[in-house]
Amino acid sequence: MNIKVTDFDGVSTGNTYPIHLIQHEIALTAPAGVKVNWQYPGYISIVLSNGTEIAFGESLESDSGYSWNDFDSEGTNRHADSFDDLKDIKAIVDKLWEQTAHIIENKGE
Repeated sequence: MNIKVTDFDGVSTGNTYPIHLIQHEIALTAPAGVKVNWQYPGYISIVLSNGTEIAFGESLESDSGYSWNDFDSEGTNRHADSFDDLKDIKAIVDKLWEQTAHIIENKGE
């Protein structure tokens, strides 16, 4: 017997949309030079050109909603925030870009 486990198998959420649909919209709207990838154990990695990473995913503190935090190239976390499930993919991604704009504009600083 072969069992194939993919990145999103077995993931349950209280959010309106599965995280892979959110990831797709993030990738489509990411600023030039930004890399977007799915990372185990369940967050979307958004890497800026200077190596700063924004880790975005479903909230770990509530049944629904999203949270993110950043890590610079030395692994130091300086910024984090969260927001409720906005029940619209575009609104969720727009909120992420709004909350992280200062990091992206300053290239991680």
